Amino acid sequence: MIFFLPLALAALMTQRAGAQRRTPPGTLEVVAALVGDELQIRPIPLLELDVTSLADTTLHEALRTGLDGRARHELSSGRYSIRSLRSAVLGGRSYSWSVRFEIASGKTTHVELTNANADSTTDVATGRQLAPEVGVYERVKRGVLRVNSGLGHGSGFLLDTLGGVLITNDHVVAGGQALTVTIDSALRVPARLVVTDQDADLAILVIDATACAACPRLKLAIPDSTGAVVLPGERVIAVGFPLSQQSSITSGIVSSVREHAIISDVNINPGNSGGPLLNLAGSVVGINAFADQDRGRGPGVSGSISISRLAPVLRRAVDTLRYVPYPEARRLPMLGGAPYPLALIRSISDTALDSDYKGLEFGVGDFMVRLGTPISQFVSVKAQENEISRDRRKREQRAGLSEEQRYSEFRQLHDWIQYVGEYTTPAVVFEATPKIGETTGSIFARVLAGPNIRAKMVFKGDFHEAFFFRNGEPVVPVMGGRTSQTVFEENRWVVMKDVAYRGYYVLPPETFAPDSAGTPPSIVIQIDDLKHYDRLILRELSGEVVARIWNDFAAYYAAVQPDFKFTRADPGRFSSDFAGLCSASELCSGMRRLERPRQRP
Repeated sequence: MIFFLPLALAALMTQRAGAQRRTPPGTLEVVAALVGDELQIRPIPLLELDVTSLADTTLHEALRTGLDGRARHELSSGRYSIRSLRSAVLGGRSYSWSVRFEIASGKTTHVELTNANADSTTDVATGRQLAPEVGVYERVKRGVLRVNSGLGHGSGFLLDTLGGVLITNDHVVAGGQALTVTIDSALRVPARLVVTDQDADLAILVIDATACAACPRLKLAIPDSTGAVVLPGERVIAVGFPLSQQSSITSGIVSSVREHAIISDVNINPGNSGGPLLNLAGSVVGINAFADQDRGRGPGVSGSISISRLAPVLRRAVDTLRYVPYPEARRLPMLGGAPYPLALIRSISDTALDSDYKGLEFGVGDFMVRLGTPISQFVSVKAQENEISRDRRKREQRAGLSEEQRYSEFRQLHDWIQYVGEYTTPAVVFEATPKIGETTGSIFARVLAGPNIRAKMVFKGDFHEAFFFRNGEPVVPVMGGRTSQTVFEENRWVVMKDVAYRGYYVLPPETFAPDSAGTPPSIVIQIDDLKHYDRLILRELSGEVVARIWNDFAAYYAAVQPDFKFTRADPGRFSSDFAGLCSASELCSGMRRLERPRQRP
């Protein structure tokens, strides 16, 4: 009997092992990624992980993430822990993980290793020490979002008491068209204005709360027994999106506290407006609004609106939100991906002719329209340089100046850099500038009185808005709006004192992509002119123009996205009877209604 016991146990263990084999395992899917200071999601490649069974700590499984920061492995059902065998370093901090999870038979368990569940410490190996303000910034930065309004932008922050409610400045959204909020480097969503207070320079926006469900909500500071939320000499930090930068932090001390205003030496620049001013506890004490600087005479001071002015605006917002529908959480197009390699742009533009891009500039109604790509911008600037600096070049050559010492004219790229960012950003720009012409009365007076009468000139158009259609369907720009231009000229021959708006929009390159056969799409532009708002101004781009724009990005996709199947556009395949069809007013007004009903502003 004793001799048969081991055999019986072996049979029992074999039976149990067979039963376990018949139970299907579960699947573990791991995603390891960190969100950087610029709110960009950075996968952690080749991260070594150890998976341990909590039922039997002697059982270990080794995992390693791929280049995309992901790993996948099958495990028997049960409870486990996963820990990183080395730390990941980002922004001077080290991140490590130890996370518990459970595997169910036949099911997939997702485990995310991110900033939110990491043990984070200062990376002492770098020999640098981070300021305590950085800890506050790390906690709140994803709750501070970029607010886009037309061609301008500012900052705003999510409030903890109302879902999807965003606080910003009135001057950030005043007069803006198409309000949107950028949540991270891959997500931009519509926003709706709820209430605004011009006197307090405050505005309340709302977005769909599910679009930023994981974003932290910021708390307002609680006044002390004297009613103060901040004191002179207290350290404060500002978080926002200054200039063309991504999320940034600046810090300083409070200089003085005035009625409804906080003056500090915190560095605030355009784009910071609407962002929070926080104490070191991470509570909001003010809304950043302005900078008072005297260039050349010191750094200046900054002003923030005290949260004491926020209460009445919030009460109005609560009442209004009952009747204002929340915007849908739909993804809006963004300019993503790597930049267009500068060396490629230069090499292509050096061999291109300015005449190759003449078709990208044309008249539409009382406007001159210009379309641009990174390559066409460089070609145009180079042609302008050659034209205006011909004599200068001769002098430089005689003087033996190096290429770096020679004159260069890049002012034409000012708009691109200001609104799009780096001029290597893969984008297509649309600009509509009103034409200038002599008034009918001026022409009539000079005919009667002679040419010595001064000609009175005005802007013939005044840009209000533009709409874009691809194969009859509306296209949402990445950004766009209008900016004013003023002419005040009075001399012996001409007098012009007028102001009008020009339009500037940014479109993703994919708007101009052909079908699989290389046929360019039909791209139609509609311009609303304030001087002639009863007119319908439509223009369909030619196949040559659409193909030229799209084919300018062939080198970009080959270098940056080699897996992308790029199909060159063939202008010879383009055919359209839009001009004939649009003679029927039903079609044209129908296209207009694709975007919104026609309304007088």
